[in-house]
Amino acid sequence: MTEMSTPLALLRERLENQNLTCIVQKDDRVLTSRLRGIRPLLDWIAQGENLRGAYAADRIIGKAAAMLYVLMGVKGVFAEVLSDSGLAVLKKYGVCEEYAALTPNIKSRDGSGLCPMEQTVLTIDEPFTAYVALSKKAEQLRKAAQEHGELTSEKMTNRKIAALETRKKLLETAKVIIREKGLVNTSIEEITKACGVANGTFYTYFKRKEDVVFALSHDIFREIYDEAQRYDGPFMDRLAFYMVTFSGHIERNGLKLCQEWVRNTVDPNLVENPYDKEKLRMDNDSMKGMIKNGVERGELKEDAPIDALADALTDVIYGEMLCWDMSGGAYSFEERTKKFCAMFLPAMMKPYLKGNAEQ
Repeated sequence: MTEMSTPLALLRERLENQNLTCIVQKDDRVLTSRLRGIRPLLDWIAQGENLRGAYAADRIIGKAAAMLYVLMGVKGVFAEVLSDSGLAVLKKYGVCEEYAALTPNIKSRDGSGLCPMEQTVLTIDEPFTAYVALSKKAEQLRKAAQEHGELTSEKMTNRKIAALETRKKLLETAKVIIREKGLVNTSIEEITKACGVANGTFYTYFKRKEDVVFALSHDIFREIYDEAQRYDGPFMDRLAFYMVTFSGHIERNGLKLCQEWVRNTVDPNLVENPYDKEKLRMDNDSMKGMIKNGVERGELKEDAPIDALADALTDVIYGEMLCWDMSGGAYSFEERTKKFCAMFLPAMMKPYLKGNAEQ
């Protein structure tokens, strides 16, 4: 047996013997679920579970699940059924795989067509972009099921909703305090007291106060990307909207919060959550998604260097953020980005616009 086969074989056995839909193990930490589809994976990612280097076994892995396992940072997976597109994703990102059966695609539960989640990621190649799209689709399906009376565990649903509201309240309260005082001068007790909850409640959602800064940086930027993709306008307007909104949100949240985030991410020893370690890559993936969308809509040339353009624009916006931090907020980060978009972005993108025309 190979090095990968032993842990995967054990997880496969537990998957079958315990009638699970999926199981993930990292060292002594084991997560299991009997929920169908990708819901468990979405929940674990949203909860900030540190699963980098873990092994997983799953009943069905299509492209959607494969993207999420890549984002989670698993080392190897076993699938009872693996789709061709799921296999391609795992191979692309170097995730070792074993499977019992290979299938061309994953059908919907009624067999009428492609699974809705697979349809959602059909043209998506970046894991973080896939996560954003899949989270939105899952919420749409949940609401539709609720409206049609198809949710069988209302009590559990309400409990999950209450937990999400508590987490949201902790984040919003922490944001206000940290923005005013800075992270160093903010205590966990101060956050929980302002929320009206016990200190122990904080540790249900976060390991330490630094995790709050990371969580704040994730939630809103998923929304900004999604809003930019829906923005009603040509490619150059959508791209500028994304970059300016990105900068504007950081500025409105305050210099201290931004400085704390930078301080805690440039030192890898301070970052425990793998999603925070990869925040730069996630933002780069979002930039790639913006540019790729322009190609798919026929606004950019098919041979536009998506990766190189995304790298350059991400460097610009991160560089602007760092300079703004170092200046002590001496000028407007948002206005600086607006100037870049007005003066330099058109020249940068002009060679790749269809017809070489400005939009």
